[in-house]
Amino acid sequence: MVWLFVLDPAVSPVGSLLRGLGFHTFAEVIAPGHLPVLFTMVAFWTGAGGWIVVMYGALNNISPDILEAARIDGAGAWQTAWRVQIPLLRKWIVYMVILAFAGGTQLFVEPQLLSQASVGVAGRDYSLNQLAYDFAFQNNDINSAAAISVELLLVGLVVAGVFVVRSGFFDAD
Repeated sequence: MVWLFVLDPAVSPVGSLLRGLGFHTFAEVIAPGHLPVLFTMVAFWTGAGGWIVVMYGALNNISPDILEAARIDGAGAWQTAWRVQIPLLRKWIVYMVILAFAGGTQLFVEPQLLSQASVGVAGRDYSLNQLAYDFAFQNNDINSAAAISVELLLVGLVVAGVFVVRSGFFDAD
């Protein structure tokens, strides 16, 4: 619901920015061509807090001795980040990418809410979850809804499995 407020140039705290970009009404902001960008922006800001918390914890888990050794070896801030910290954060980055992918495949609330607020701009089948919902509750076709849900689950598991195997997620350090 907050996003409906933020995306309306008339009442948004970033209304001047939206008007500066040429959007003067809510309908202009949520035009069908803008939906992928809007949903990406919503997903980014929804997941940013989780990324911050996990990466902050992972960074605090790096031994100060390793960072001191990098400084003694002459590594600057960028070299320390790229050659020491990021490789040590690899497993946490993979973990967060898996969570972000899982969250992305569950796109339902955002298009559903925008459709209700704007007389169907996103459509009832904008995402696979909406399509499954539509099959189950509008068409009373539980079997098709279950098939879509199982396919989403399988795709998510395969993608997560590929990330886990390719990253060495469970390898001993």
